[in-house]
Amino acid sequence: MHQNNALKIEFIRKGESPSDLEFSDNVGQVNSDQISDCNSTGSIPDNQSGTSDMEKSVDDYISNILKHHLWYHGMMFGGTVEKLLKWEHSYLVRRAIQRSSMKKTLCISVKIDGKVMNFQLSWNEDGWGSTKLVAKFPKMTQKRYAHIYQLLDAWSLSVNAITPVPRNRIVLHHSSITLGNKLGNGAFGEVYKAKYLPNGASESIEVAVKRAIGDAQRSTIQEFCHEAQVMGVLQHVNIVCLYGIASLEQPVMLVMELVTGGDLRKHLQTTQNISHRQLITFAADIASGMKHMAQRRVIHRDLAARNCLITNSLKIKISDFGLSHLGQEVIVKKLKKAPIRWLAPETLQKGIFNEKTDVWSYGVLLTEIINRCATDPLAPRTLKEVQEWIKESDHPHRIKNGEPKELADLVDVCCDKNPITRPNFQTVRRRIRGILETANVLGPISGTLEMKKSEERKSSTSTDRKVSNTALMRKKSRDGKVKDRSTERKGGTQRRIVSHRRREMGPMKLPTGMSTPEKVSPQNMTSPATPPIPKT
Repeated sequence: MHQNNALKIEFIRKGESPSDLEFSDNVGQVNSDQISDCNSTGSIPDNQSGTSDMEKSVDDYISNILKHHLWYHGMMFGGTVEKLLKWEHSYLVRRAIQRSSMKKTLCISVKIDGKVMNFQLSWNEDGWGSTKLVAKFPKMTQKRYAHIYQLLDAWSLSVNAITPVPRNRIVLHHSSITLGNKLGNGAFGEVYKAKYLPNGASESIEVAVKRAIGDAQRSTIQEFCHEAQVMGVLQHVNIVCLYGIASLEQPVMLVMELVTGGDLRKHLQTTQNISHRQLITFAADIASGMKHMAQRRVIHRDLAARNCLITNSLKIKISDFGLSHLGQEVIVKKLKKAPIRWLAPETLQKGIFNEKTDVWSYGVLLTEIINRCATDPLAPRTLKEVQEWIKESDHPHRIKNGEPKELADLVDVCCDKNPITRPNFQTVRRRIRGILETANVLGPISGTLEMKKSEERKSSTSTDRKVSNTALMRKKSRDGKVKDRSTERKGGTQRRIVSHRRREMGPMKLPTGMSTPEKVSPQNMTSPATPPIPKT
């Protein structure tokens, strides 16, 4: 079967919000994760006694022995397998979930004659075996082995050459993660504050961990693995950083950067008197992150204020990649549930998702910023009315008298109904940066989140230094009057220093192409850099 014909995606998100996506299409995952070609070899019949004991024995074997072999990749689905097995007779061992019975099973995935084949492994008291593997390679001895690596050794003697594919470095061991307090739950699982000890590090770091609940459904685990695959190609200051996925054992866990400021939607709704400059800065951060995603050929497909997190230093981090797609374009045949209010007209009409549809969603996000998320976009229209309005109106998201006006103007540009003339994120980012440079003359940003103790110490130290420097600039005369050194000069004649004269003369003019550096304040500082994602 050709890859294009075998590709299939199923994303399911239920019970979180009325704007969740639920759709299926023919692009993305490969049918090799179905394990249907392995029949029942290695599976445990429903009527077999001791099923739970056997499953526990397999879990114990994985925890104690199998996870230490680099050719064991843990939980993995067919689409990822296809990308990893690039050479003839290259192979890996993984855990999969059968579509029919939903049972977890171990299998060997190997590329043979340009196609990926899956050979399910079975275990009993006599050891490990694979009837289908022996049938495909008859030179193998029909017997069981105490360990899977012994079975692989026997297999290697029956073929000219087999090449193990080592797992990606973003696959983490459960032992490196220590869960702390629960931060929340949802239909997908639970979110914890945790400590993660990177390989070779002496100190752990605080992280957020998304963990599948109990015996999670196949779709949930698949979404976890897919989200890790997408986040693994992204590395940007305005995108939540992925440290890795713990998928060698159960439960599957995503380990991500901890962002404690909440989401942008809540921040806009609860914070008073946010300056125009700060609102524009939020928009600029999101544009920068989305430009990086477009460069990495990632389509977000669910860009909205609720999916943008905010740090203590007011830096935006784009999050929630469960619905994202790796590629330049994807066409969805059925839209059962979708964030209708944020979708482009070509998505509603033809199911198209690409960079330009993300730009449209960015334009809708700008309306959320302008309206401080007081209502959903295009409220109070119903979802049916919204669809008709987006399709029929020339400027469905135009905001009259919106503030900041610069963002209101940009809404029309991003929500251009013609995808050809609609800008890409490189153009959007360039324009928003120009707006921000103009806005920088408006003064300091108002509003900040509560700082951590370390940040308070930095702020206090900075203030003390400023007071000290001011004191050094002043001295007392003999008669007790205070004189400012900025007006002193030898010989008793006073003069104004250049900085004072410059204030009278107006802004200093610089040669073309030069600009004065922006003054950095504690509120405008970027969040600490996150460790880079290892590339493989």
